[in-house]
Amino acid sequence: MKNVKHIIKNICYVALGLFLIACENSNQKFRTKLKLDGQWEFALDTANVGIKEKWFTKSLADSVMLPGTTDTNQKGFINKDTTTLHLNRPFTYEGAAWYRKKIVIPSNFKDKYVELFLERTKVTKVWLDSTYIGASKLLQSAHKYNLTDLIKPGEHYITVMVNNDLALTPYGNVHIYSDDTQTNWNGIIGEMYLETSSKLRVDKVKVFPDVTKKNVRVKVTMNNNDTFKGQNVQITLTIKSTEDGEDKIIASNTMEKPFAAEFSLDYNFEDECNLWSEFNQPLYKLEVVVTHNECKDVKTVTFGMREFATEATKFTINGATTFLRGKHEAGVFPITGYTPTDVDEWKRVYQIAKEYGINHYRFHTYCPPEAAFTAADEEGIYLQIELPFWGGMDADSVATMQLEEGYAMLDAYANHPSCVMVSPGNEIWSGHDRVEKNMIALKKYDNRPLYTMGSNNNIGYLEPRSYVDYFVGSRTPSDGDTIKTHTRLTHAYADSNEGGMLNSLQPSTKVNFDYPVSQLNMPIISHEIGQYQIYPDYSEIEKYTGVLKAWNLEKFKQSLARSGMADMDSIFQKASGAWSALCYKAEMEAALRTKGLGGFQLLDLQDFPGQGTALVGVLDAFMDSKNVVTEKTWKQSCDEVVLLAEFDKFCWTNNETFKALLDISNYAESDLNKAQINWSLTDSDNHSIANGTISKENITQGTLSTVGEVSANLTSISEAKEITLNLSLEGSDYTNEYSIWVYPSTVNISAEDVLVTDNLNTATLQQLNNGASVLFFPTTAMVTDKSFAGHFPPEFWNYGMFKSISENVKKPVSPGTLGLLTDPSHPIFKSFPTDFYTNWQWFNIIKESNSLILDSLPKDYKPIVQIIDNLERNHKLGMIFEFKIGKGKLLVCTSQLNTIEDTHPEAKQLKASIINYMQSADFNPKTSISELELKQLF
Repeated sequence: MKNVKHIIKNICYVALGLFLIACENSNQKFRTKLKLDGQWEFALDTANVGIKEKWFTKSLADSVMLPGTTDTNQKGFINKDTTTLHLNRPFTYEGAAWYRKKIVIPSNFKDKYVELFLERTKVTKVWLDSTYIGASKLLQSAHKYNLTDLIKPGEHYITVMVNNDLALTPYGNVHIYSDDTQTNWNGIIGEMYLETSSKLRVDKVKVFPDVTKKNVRVKVTMNNNDTFKGQNVQITLTIKSTEDGEDKIIASNTMEKPFAAEFSLDYNFEDECNLWSEFNQPLYKLEVVVTHNECKDVKTVTFGMREFATEATKFTINGATTFLRGKHEAGVFPITGYTPTDVDEWKRVYQIAKEYGINHYRFHTYCPPEAAFTAADEEGIYLQIELPFWGGMDADSVATMQLEEGYAMLDAYANHPSCVMVSPGNEIWSGHDRVEKNMIALKKYDNRPLYTMGSNNNIGYLEPRSYVDYFVGSRTPSDGDTIKTHTRLTHAYADSNEGGMLNSLQPSTKVNFDYPVSQLNMPIISHEIGQYQIYPDYSEIEKYTGVLKAWNLEKFKQSLARSGMADMDSIFQKASGAWSALCYKAEMEAALRTKGLGGFQLLDLQDFPGQGTALVGVLDAFMDSKNVVTEKTWKQSCDEVVLLAEFDKFCWTNNETFKALLDISNYAESDLNKAQINWSLTDSDNHSIANGTISKENITQGTLSTVGEVSANLTSISEAKEITLNLSLEGSDYTNEYSIWVYPSTVNISAEDVLVTDNLNTATLQQLNNGASVLFFPTTAMVTDKSFAGHFPPEFWNYGMFKSISENVKKPVSPGTLGLLTDPSHPIFKSFPTDFYTNWQWFNIIKESNSLILDSLPKDYKPIVQIIDNLERNHKLGMIFEFKIGKGKLLVCTSQLNTIEDTHPEAKQLKASIINYMQSADFNPKTSISELELKQLF
């Protein structure tokens, strides 16, 4: 029987040896990998007694599949918390969990260097059999354990204790482990293996490209220093390029040197080297082979020949000026609850982002896995990675942990050409001396990326220090809040009066950030621009089939149903989404109109389903389109070349001449020779009002250039119209368009059959009951406690979160609304053209209005102009609505058109259109209410 067991064991060893050979052939030469994927024994250590009771010596009762997490394996505690602050996990666990696996080590591991590699996990402690190996607190880089002196051929057990207790990583609500984003999972994801190599082992290879000299400097760090001390080793550098999917050797150089802990080597390209950028992605592989007699090891790294640098206030790539069109990345992957470790998934999301013109990713308080860099290398995306920190750096111990995290992060990822920028974290508000010390140390350790002091430290008020290469902020430093220093159009009410420019300045396309840019002599990236909330379509709930469930959306859906609007989520999304997309257009174009700005970072192209449920993307959490704007339309304002029109206002009268400057923002690969812009003004029936062509001989790469001015007399327009300014660049697919509104300069408002009043007194009510038609403009004082002030842009980020913040800092609370919903075909709009959503002509009308709460009306009642409420309140809100009262008919308009009609033609036109409607047969309200019900509204 023993012989049979012996034969079986030998067969297993042979099979395993063949497996290892296959691994060797498919990976790097001279190294073998023993994969550890599969089933592991498992136990939760809820009482934290596993070490004391030596669980590493015992079989664990349960089992899980790794790579994976407690969530993917449905382990932990059943979650009964249905918070609406973020997506929900059916299973939660925070603390120590044990993973144990039996392995069989073959004979060819003998006398080899052996390393345990765990690509991504939380705080770990590792045992081989009963021997404690060590611990690691790294969150963003692989955990590596040296087993060389302990592991022998035969059977062994590897035990890993993973502890995701947040007390062990006191870094704030960072996106590498927050339940607002990828969740605080427990487990091990990515690659897991034992790797053998020669004891003459190459530990690190760093490549420093110099595109000007066509040179690479290579730093090779060896793992062990004593065994080969005083002896010569051979070093061979081989550089390969990839063509048609195959590697081609372009250079190989062998040299002999005395063994050292670190070698510094150089290679000069004999021929032209191909440069990596957003436009072209040639990649090179550097293979380093170190040999001493029979001992040989190899390490291969991928790199690109590129120089990402700064020049004054701009970024450059290989000497050409670039503009960063950035996307915020928060680790939102609802199916797994953690970031992907496979290249294909990262390529998928990058390719979607590129369809919307994105060339830059900012990873918010985390650094992604290796696969994200590999995919970015191949797709041409510039990455800003961050250390996992958010808050005040007020402890030396935390600063030390962050520095160790930074060293490991640079070692792991800085060879990638896509790795161009490093931030110490998000919105750091104190401990800046500790941050500076860390960043200077990291910059000295590896100067390949550019470094900043944090993303929006002290919400932009903090001056950059001397080591800083670029600045990321929502404003540049000043003595207090002023829109002059803002680098984006919107802020929370807690951070800026009325939420910033978009809610306080008259709309135009001339806004830029020239002044704040002039205050700093370094590139500025506008921080987290946009944050425009879009109402959800609750059919999205069905897509949450993985470890995260949309219980938050289910609660909001129930709330909407209780308000009698269960069937309106889809149209609310379309209306608020179309308006949000227009606001994002304004944000991005204001940035592009700023000659010295370095770029922007959106928040976001996709939803952020945490921090109170912030549905701010035109894509959902899965990177799927909400169909509120097409990629083509979005890209008109977010591309390497953008055509821009600068004009003073969106609302004109027909006795004026429309004028606009036409600009070209050119961050393409080269100059544009003889740029010709074709322009036209057309109405909704595509009838031409005016057209022309403007040319300029040369549009220099990396500039914003004015091409010329267009002018069009509007006297041919006799009635109120929405017209479109169309722009196209001859010989290209670059286009842009802008809506403007033209109104008659003279509007006669005859209200002989309508009583216009701002007072529902006894006399007015008596006339109503007797059959009068009444147009009622309630004053703000009448509805203060039953309405919300007029708010032009969609709500910033999330209503509940910033309501609380505003109250805590004793600032006004935002009205919290998401724009208008109307029916353009309604007869009230016969002489007031409108879309079904908010557009720029509504600015003054909305700002002078109140959103009246109509919850007491019948569930099926729909106002003519409805204000979309945020998903937390779900009030039925009205600006324009109508009733029957007695024999009479009442139309209510909460916008004070009377007070602004003489200065704003759109207000006078809307008032005229309302009165014309009320004097027509179309005015026939379907809903009757009593005097008592009416009085309850006001």
